[in-house]
Amino acid sequence: MKLYFNDQAFSFELLRAVSYSRYHGASIGEALATAARIKEGDFNSWYEEFSKTAEKTATRAEKCLEGKHKTSAKEAFLRAHNYYRTAEFFLDGTDPRRMQNFTKSVDTFEKAMKLFKTHYEIVEIPYQNTYLKGYFFGSHDYDPKKPKPTLMAIGGYDSTLQELYFCAAAPAIDRGYNCLIFELPGQGQALRTQNLIMRHDTEVPVGAAVDFVSKRADVDMDALALFGMSLGGYFAPRAAAFDDRIKAVVTFNVFYDTYESTLNQNPQLKMLETMPNEKKEALLAMAEEKNPSLRWMINNGIWVMGLKHRYEVFEEMKNYTLRGIADKIKCPVLLTIGEADHFVSEDQLQQLTDSIKSPKTVYRFTREDGAEEHCQEGNHELFHQVMFDWMDDVFKYYPE
Repeated sequence: MKLYFNDQAFSFELLRAVSYSRYHGASIGEALATAARIKEGDFNSWYEEFSKTAEKTATRAEKCLEGKHKTSAKEAFLRAHNYYRTAEFFLDGTDPRRMQNFTKSVDTFEKAMKLFKTHYEIVEIPYQNTYLKGYFFGSHDYDPKKPKPTLMAIGGYDSTLQELYFCAAAPAIDRGYNCLIFELPGQGQALRTQNLIMRHDTEVPVGAAVDFVSKRADVDMDALALFGMSLGGYFAPRAAAFDDRIKAVVTFNVFYDTYESTLNQNPQLKMLETMPNEKKEALLAMAEEKNPSLRWMINNGIWVMGLKHRYEVFEEMKNYTLRGIADKIKCPVLLTIGEADHFVSEDQLQQLTDSIKSPKTVYRFTREDGAEEHCQEGNHELFHQVMFDWMDDVFKYYPE
């Protein structure tokens, strides 16, 4: 699926931005008008134009708030947040503009939250000697003393905490679930201000979050689900393999072996395996100039994983595998993939499906449904229907 741009990375990230329109995270018209001003393949142009749209939308939100138009302000703040997030996406992690936009994206999202009519809390999940930031949302009929089925949601290689509202929390609230969305090391504030880099043993931070919800009177621990977006499709099954308190897992989409998946989608990288490190670095630097997607993937990996060299990204990826781990999962698992996913190949789904011994359901999203892209960008509505209908059946929970 192409949206405006021919370049795969630009098209996909634009599609990702507009997919949040269902819960007021974007206006298709605003996003396309912004895209029309962007020089394709130019990361700086992308930043400049989406930042302009974000600033304009944030100003509009403030004026609505001053005029006591709270619903209009809420919706504009949500759009501004997503445009700020989208604007910084392609920037190098060391670029100071990245932190500036991140701060604004969080600020506008939390201004929108203050206008929500449903229950929410900004929480700090105890983790080692620090904490992981999260948001806890109550269902539409929230009662602090009533245990409810609860969804925990985590992101992936490039996700932010706030983004998880649109793809997990908002549809959960609508369907009568509580929802905790939270950062992992290597994401959002944890990376940018706490210097917590990404780790492959996700059972440690996820375990801290499970400890957190287990102490709450409003969480039914017999109906606790874990959702993982993108690389979260590796993180979530990994965590569940080590924590039986997780009663259901949703992969949005699957990652069985991250290094192998990357090679499958970029077979030219295979030649790196026999090269000395200096030659690997030089070759990757040259390849980046012709491939915006590869450039982004490497730059982001260096940042979130706390590395120094390009070639180290692929070495670190080898740790992100479910081989010898997936068969330890005991709870039901929903495995999803888009038939045109440019990050994950079909064999990744098959290997993970074969490895899991617990009850599992596989759903392939098709071009015919307009849901064939990675993480079903373009048709989140269908994904949410599949996901939550499955969860309802697993937990035998059918709220009115």
